[in-house]
Amino acid sequence: MKAIPDILIGLLICLFLTVMQVAAQSPQEALPSQNPGATQGAAQTPGRGGERRPGVFGKLTAVHEQSVEITRQDGSVVTVKLSASTQFRKDRESAKLSDFKVGDTIFVRGEENADHTWTAEVIGERPNGGSGGPGGGQGGGPGGGRPAGVLGQDYVFGEVKAIDAPKLSILRPDSVMQTVELNEETSLRKGRDSITMADIQAGDHIMVRGGMANNVFQPKSVMVISPEQWKRFQESGMGGAGGQTAKPPQDNSKPQNPPEPPH
Repeated sequence: MKAIPDILIGLLICLFLTVMQVAAQSPQEALPSQNPGATQGAAQTPGRGGERRPGVFGKLTAVHEQSVEITRQDGSVVTVKLSASTQFRKDRESAKLSDFKVGDTIFVRGEENADHTWTAEVIGERPNGGSGGPGGGQGGGPGGGRPAGVLGQDYVFGEVKAIDAPKLSILRPDSVMQTVELNEETSLRKGRDSITMADIQAGDHIMVRGGMANNVFQPKSVMVISPEQWKRFQESGMGGAGGQTAKPPQDNSKPQNPPEPPH
């Protein structure tokens, strides 16, 4: 009978020692399970940060088979190399290189090389042809700095004086009247809302972005400027010529008089 209490005492001692051993090992086992997660989080942070960097922004000035050239706002030219993995975006949809043409305002995300060229991961068209549009970010127009480019060639802004669909006659701040003819590819917006040409009225102030083709201004986007934005526009001192200006392109539909021979 004495052997039974001894066996019970032995079992209790073994159980106690087992519990103590498990309690001592549990914090040590939990520590390695946390470290890999912390390591992964630290590794992912630079990747996410890399995706947010601005990359290259400017006007597309040359298109080659394996590269493109971009002229930035400071006048410097950057060569951007293309690869099989380069993605193209236009109007927030997938596109291809042939969808872009010289004169487009684009952005590039990728990696800068040692020779200061870039290898593109993504090439996309900049919305509204600038950095933010009217009332937007830097260089966007009213409330956001002076628009980039040449007035009359890269953009047209001012008051709508006459509408003869699809043409708009715009009185620019430099007192020049310029007629812009919209087309099927021209996007029209008022704030964040899409509109039609019927929503534009004489007396509205608008910002038109585009480029020159065959000596004719081709509009890509039209933004109706609110009265508050136009007021800020005038207060910013851009009610005049507004930087570089260009005369309206000639109307090629009218016959041109031949030059007179020298006397």
